[in-house]
Amino acid sequence: MSIDPNSFRSLPPREPSFKMSTAQLGMLILLTSLGALFLASLAAYLLTRLNNPQWEGVHFGLPWGLMLATASLALTSWQLEQALRAIRRNNQQMLARHLKLSGAAAFAFLGVQAFNWVDLQTLNPSQQSHILALFSFYMLTGLHAIHVLGGFVPLAVVLRQASQREYSSSRYEGVRLLAQYWHFLGGVWLVLLACLLVG
Repeated sequence: MSIDPNSFRSLPPREPSFKMSTAQLGMLILLTSLGALFLASLAAYLLTRLNNPQWEGVHFGLPWGLMLATASLALTSWQLEQALRAIRRNNQQMLARHLKLSGAAAFAFLGVQAFNWVDLQTLNPSQQSHILALFSFYMLTGLHAIHVLGGFVPLAVVLRQASQREYSSSRYEGVRLLAQYWHFLGGVWLVLLACLLVG
């Protein structure tokens, strides 16, 4: 039985089984790396707290501004979701507006965190007995704040591209990746806050 070679020409080209852009793959690698960094930091914090006798009996006061910081970060993520919805409807004006509002909310988060760092000293005046707890708080929240600060770079890039109308309802990967990064920071913040409140 012979096979006609021309019969294969009518078959459609095979679709790739792995459909992911290089940028999306890069973002997943970045978020995985950052997740490992934050997990290692939290593990070090929890192990130190559980195994250090100096931490026993320490009543550590946390600033009320942590709730305000959480609200600011939640507003940042929400504004980025609104930016995504806007560009999916091809609304360039609302895209730029929500990107700017997300930046303002993120900036407010850093401002509130600066207040929290100062307020922490007032709430815990006996620094000798609280020095390890103070260091842990500054280390965890400072590490997170550095990544929030770093998030302004891609936010500025996406905002500039949005002002040049480089995004559309069929091409908005930059906006989506930006939202993923900030959602990740929001999730990390909730985990850090839970550990600080429980601890």
